[in-house]
Amino acid sequence: MNYFVYKRAAMVAFAALLSPWILASSATSAITPDTSSIRMTADKQSYNLESKKYILSGRVTVAFQDMKITGSRAEVDMDEAGKPQVANFFNRPAFKRIKPSVGEDSVVGDIIKVYLAEDRYGALGNVVSHIATVAADPFLIRSDVQEFDNKNKVVSASGNVKVDYKGSQAFSSLANVRMKPDGKADRVIFSGGAKIKQENSVINGDRITVMVDSGNMIAEHNVTTNVDLKEEAASPKPANPVAAAKPRKVIITSDYQQYDKSSDIMIASGHVKIIYDDYVAVGPKATFKLKGNDLDRIFLTGRPTITEPGRVITADKITITTNPKNFDAVGNVKVNFKSAKPSQPATAAPAGKSAGAASGGGKSLPSDDSSDY
Repeated sequence: MNYFVYKRAAMVAFAALLSPWILASSATSAITPDTSSIRMTADKQSYNLESKKYILSGRVTVAFQDMKITGSRAEVDMDEAGKPQVANFFNRPAFKRIKPSVGEDSVVGDIIKVYLAEDRYGALGNVVSHIATVAADPFLIRSDVQEFDNKNKVVSASGNVKVDYKGSQAFSSLANVRMKPDGKADRVIFSGGAKIKQENSVINGDRITVMVDSGNMIAEHNVTTNVDLKEEAASPKPANPVAAAKPRKVIITSDYQQYDKSSDIMIASGHVKIIYDDYVAVGPKATFKLKGNDLDRIFLTGRPTITEPGRVITADKITITTNPKNFDAVGNVKVNFKSAKPSQPATAAPAGKSAGAASGGGKSLPSDDSSDY
């Protein structure tokens, strides 16, 4: 056989053997899907023509639009036209995205997947992310899985979700962060056993929505709020140190609760029940007025009932104060005194009180116009 013919045949055979793979070391490559460029650097790159996949390993960096991902290993899937579609990063890579005038989002997870053609990315396994809201107050989100849809401005987290923001902590099975067009967070929706812990309160509900800018909050379905009250200003210190350490609590359960931060008012509606020491109050609606980051007064309307040792009182409106502890009932008041004897008929207000008012704690309170609440 002619030497040159033999050499050519050998080269063709060798090329056929390696045809599925193109290898490079300390390589840099640039790919252009549509109008956006992707720049990839790594200690080693290989491309499989058969599976249409780039394999990168060792000091991997991939930059795409305003995103940058670094790690030790990555795979980039190409479509039939040779355009990159999905990039998978392994071994706890780090993701960063710059949002002009807002700040920087960062994500770390066991695996990060970037959908290059859709402007969407996700993270799986022990995910920790900082979501920039304003430069000084980012969200810190931890969960099993997170997905970031930049096109629709939604961040979704699932599995053991924990969010830290401005001294508060939230826990749930699922969470969605809805973003504004400028990239700032608008609201966060927690669902699936949601819980929010704040300085002196804990809120539980099937679904809790937090408005980021205003700080307003809405809790829905099976809502329970536990509030630790400050010590009464005039109350003497108990001799028992254990009793002194135990804070006073108010427990509020209802179907729906809404908190307005600007007015420091919370409204509860639907099967409202309030437990405060030996008071148990129930009714269709209650309004809570806060003062100095503490629960000051509670206004129950819609023919509520309050039970205390020895009697049950029903009225058009009941007002409970916490400092000092007291209550006032006004409007068609009915009092039922409880005793060990056979049941007694409901009686009017006690002697010395008008038929339209009753109070607890040994002191009558000024009535408030229920139309204000």
